[in-house]
Amino acid sequence: MKKIKAIVFCILAILLVLVMAEKNRILSSDTAPKQMEEDTMTSKHDEVQIEGNNNAENTTENKSAENTKEDNEDVKPTEENQNEKTAEEKQDEQITKDKQEEKTIEDKQNEKTVYLTFDDGPTASSLEILDILDKYKVKATFFMLEPGMKAFPDAVKRTVKDGHGVGLHGVTHDVSKFYQSPESALKEMQTAQETLLSITGVKTNLIRTPYGSIPYLTDSFRKVLRDNKFILWDWNVDSDDWSASNKNYVQDVIDQLKTLDPSKHAPIILMHDRSGTVAQLPELLNYLQKNNYQTEIIDNELESYSFECHDRCYPHNSSKAQ
Repeated sequence: MKKIKAIVFCILAILLVLVMAEKNRILSSDTAPKQMEEDTMTSKHDEVQIEGNNNAENTTENKSAENTKEDNEDVKPTEENQNEKTAEEKQDEQITKDKQEEKTIEDKQNEKTVYLTFDDGPTASSLEILDILDKYKVKATFFMLEPGMKAFPDAVKRTVKDGHGVGLHGVTHDVSKFYQSPESALKEMQTAQETLLSITGVKTNLIRTPYGSIPYLTDSFRKVLRDNKFILWDWNVDSDDWSASNKNYVQDVIDQLKTLDPSKHAPIILMHDRSGTVAQLPELLNYLQKNNYQTEIIDNELESYSFECHDRCYPHNSSKAQ
């Protein structure tokens, strides 16, 4: 009996196992399609999401590209405008440059040469005259007396250093002594020449005789000086700056410049190394610069200008001189 019960129990257990296995199989078979469907739906959802993201990215890229294109289109006209503006500016600059060059050429063509000359120095006023000339960047020529050169050697040295012209005016500036004879005139110029050479190392042959070559520098004087290589210079504009009655020598100079014929010779202005000349010198230099005068120095190579005697020259010790 017990054996039968054990057998029955085993059979029931086997049946129960079989039933449970079948049930699991059925359940598994029902779940698979559903899971597949869910997996498929999930996959499609992911694809849609990815596609959406891609579309969004593409849209952003397209918009960015469109914006960039629009920006480029906006920038391009600006660059073109800038180029046009630059071209216009360059054209304006070229026009301005051309006008300046034309003006420079015209100014040079209209430039008038003038020679400023100072007699009777050096004096205590020499350095002040040199300062004014330096300030205005103009050059002059100084006809110097030998005693003044010895008294003011620094002024003589600076005159040469600053690039001014140097000439000789003799020693005594005394008519009766200088014009006593051709030999006396020659001796004074040689003495002044030696003193200038000893102070500066410069030898000059340029001379201006005291009070000019008219009336006492007769042909015999001229020949002796010329034979000894001296070059005579007078003037064609007399400032009369030495005269106490001439309170405005500048206006006298201007009046003479206006009537002078430049085709015959450039203006050679006679002034003197003195304090009265210094006071009005800036006024004269301002006028010359405003009226396009270019100052030059007198040198040994320049063709000289001197008064011609005709019938105006006579010896100082003659009855005519008395």
